[in-house]
Amino acid sequence: MDSKKPTTYVPAPEVSPEMEARYRAMLEVLSGRLTVTEAAKQAGLSRHRFQTLMHRGMQEMLGAIAPHPAGRPAKPEREASLEQENEELREENARLAERLESMDRLLGVASQFLRGAGRARKSKTAKTPSDDADEGLRRARELRALGLDAHLSAAAIGRSISTVRRWAARLRAGRPLCERRGPGPKAPPSGEQAAAAETRVRQMRGCIGADALRHAVPGISRRDAAVIKSRTVTCMENERREAAVRVMVTTPGIVRGFDAMEAKTTDGKRHLLIAGDACVAYRTALHLTESYDTDAVLALLEKDFAVNGVPLVVRADRAGVHRTQPVRELLDRHGVLLLHGPPRHPRYYGQQERQNREHREWLEAIGVLTPEALLTETERMVAGLNELKPRSSLAWKTPAELWRERQAVTVDRQALRDEVAELVAHLKRKEDARGWAAGFAERLAIERVLIEKGFLELEQGGWCYRNSTHFTEH
Repeated sequence: MDSKKPTTYVPAPEVSPEMEARYRAMLEVLSGRLTVTEAAKQAGLSRHRFQTLMHRGMQEMLGAIAPHPAGRPAKPEREASLEQENEELREENARLAERLESMDRLLGVASQFLRGAGRARKSKTAKTPSDDADEGLRRARELRALGLDAHLSAAAIGRSISTVRRWAARLRAGRPLCERRGPGPKAPPSGEQAAAAETRVRQMRGCIGADALRHAVPGISRRDAAVIKSRTVTCMENERREAAVRVMVTTPGIVRGFDAMEAKTTDGKRHLLIAGDACVAYRTALHLTESYDTDAVLALLEKDFAVNGVPLVVRADRAGVHRTQPVRELLDRHGVLLLHGPPRHPRYYGQQERQNREHREWLEAIGVLTPEALLTETERMVAGLNELKPRSSLAWKTPAELWRERQAVTVDRQALRDEVAELVAHLKRKEDARGWAAGFAERLAIERVLIEKGFLELEQGGWCYRNSTHFTEH
């Protein structure tokens, strides 16, 4: 290969005989030997035409000797766009060729698989399911290697994507790709195994899964463990319901409870205190306050006692504002026993919780109001729940109807308090009293005294869970 660079030298132009006279005349004008007029006469041209031709030549010469930027001259815009379009067409052609080649390989593999499947159907010695699975997984992986996605490669071999994935997982685990479907021909667990599994479920209070139970009791399958657990949990729930006791307050005006709930207003949060009778669910008093403190509790109780009479027992949760000295002095002055439930046990105050649920539904339906409008609306709510809503637990009567039919309480309050105090002292002298929770003896004493007076009834098999630390009512 010649490594010499191409020369840019241009030789002198050749002058034809008929052009030699004009060429020499122009050179002599440029050298100053002739004037333009004399040279035009010799060349046989007019002075204007001769001078124009000479100026054109000089202009071309000046353009040739003028300085130019380094490098190759830029291509015309049209030529550059055509070259770019040509390059894009070549790239697209290469992609189409590669895609066509992949499709040819894909069709070749698919045709081989289909021909092999057809021959297997015609053959007298049929393949086993495991052989078909091995062949199908191999074909699917070949299709994946050719660029086909998982779903299309599975569809090409006539299987779902989950089946192909299951085959791959079994292959990695060293297991046969095809296994017998459904449970195997296995004998049911023996009586000892079933009893051991049931005992384990009862010991764990049902908090054990089928897999853990299967490993805890050797010889039972997961399916058997799930059946035993389900049956045992059902039996445990039935036993709990049969052992439960429903506590019913038989006389209105004996036990009264109250609770507080938050309510939103346009001026901020307010506290709504509502008291109610434990027998007929009659709302006896309400109080709306900005701060939930001792003064608010005293205002509610004084209003309630003045309008609806004084009950024998007031039931309240263990909030600090319910156990202050002014509250106890007010209750002692009226001869009322204070009943607190166990710590952190809201089921003890089930009636108030259910009533607050009705209150929240009512307030959520009306939206956010001003404090004055909220007070008016809560008074309307209490009147509606008392007067307008018959209840199935009250033989489809309203709470107000039964409240108006109540009899006056004629119990000697001081004798009742002395009886409760004597029973509390007796209970605390028991050997196991050291392990009792706070207030347990008082709760148990109040409950027993009310049962003896006929104000409470216990119904076996009720739906309320109860032991010696719980006090609930319908």
